[in-house]
Amino acid sequence: MATQGQRLEAERAQALAELEAARIYEDVSLMNTASDALLRVDRDYAQLSRYANNMAAQQQMPRNQFGLNDDEVAIARTLGETRQDLTDEQREQIYAQNKARYHQMRRDGTYRDDQGTVRR
Repeated sequence: MATQGQRLEAERAQALAELEAARIYEDVSLMNTASDALLRVDRDYAQLSRYANNMAAQQQMPRNQFGLNDDEVAIARTLGETRQDLTDEQREQIYAQNKARYHQMRRDGTYRDDQGTVRR
C-alpha cells in the first residue's frame, strides 16, 4: 500500500504541475484534463486510505470473549507465568479486568499520566 500511496502522490504532483502550466498558458482543454486527473488521483487516494484504515481496524478488533486483540492475548498469556494454577483463559480474564480498571481510572481521574514528570 505504501508503494501505491507514493505512486498516487507522484501522479498528483504531476497533475498539479500540468494544471499550473495550463493556467499559465490559458489552455482550457489542458486545464480540464489536468483537473480531471487531479480529481481521479484524489478519489483513488481516498479509497486507498479507507482500505488501509479498514485493515488497521481489523487487526485491532477484539479476538476473544474478553475483548482482547491478538497482541493483548499474547501479553496476557505471559502474565503470572510462575503461577501454574492459572489457565490461559483465566490470565486473559485477569488482563481484561485490569485493562477495564485502568481505563475507568483514567476516565474518573484517579490515575493520571502527568504525575512524576522530570524537569531539568
